Amino acid sequence: MEKTLEPADIALSLAGRDKGKVFLVIGLSEDCALIVDGKLRKIGRPKKKSLKHLEFLARGDTEGARKIMDGTARSDKEVRKTLAIFKASLPK
Repeated sequence: MEKTLEPADIALSLAGRDKGKVFLVIGLSEDCALIVDGKLRKIGRPKKKSLKHLEFLARGDTEGARKIMDGTARSDKEVRKTLAIFKASLPK
């Protein structure tokens, strides 16, 4: 069963130049997601990526993800912090 992506989710890129990188979903359109990583893809210029090229990894349940999605903290620093917390929680 495939998990559908929602804003604030953390996703893995499956294709393209960014294959294997982790992103935060900040928006959705018909069959695309707007993704950012806070470094190369910043909030001011998100990447539009097909949903079939993204894999759901986790729900962005951190405080930073909630701030980004409700608009109180729209900074790339918050995105980087959210992704760093997720990566630190992965088993080594």
